[in-house]
Amino acid sequence: MESNYRTRRGELDLISRHADTLVIVEVKLRRGTAYGDPLEAVTPRKQHAIRLMTEEYLSQRDPDFQALRFDVVGILLRRGRPEITHIEDAF
Repeated sequence: MESNYRTRRGELDLISRHADTLVIVEVKLRRGTAYGDPLEAVTPRKQHAIRLMTEEYLSQRDPDFQALRFDVVGILLRRGRPEITHIEDAF
C-alpha cells in the first residue's frame, strides 16, 4: 500500500495488507554483525515509536481493516548476499 510513510517521529518502512489485516513492517539492513543482528535494532523503544507513528497513520488515512499486525524484516548482507529473516507479528 505505502512505503516510507514519514511522520515527525520517524518513518514507517512498509504498510501492507494481508487479507483483512493491516501490516506495518519495520525493515532493518546490516552489512555485517559489528553492530549486532539487524533484528536486535528493533528495541522496545523503537517498537513504541512505531506504534505511535502507526496511530498517526491511522488517524490520517483511516484505512479499512479488521486486524493490525507488526512484522520485522531483518536483512544481513554477507559477501554481498542477503540473508533475510521475516518475523510475523513480532510485537
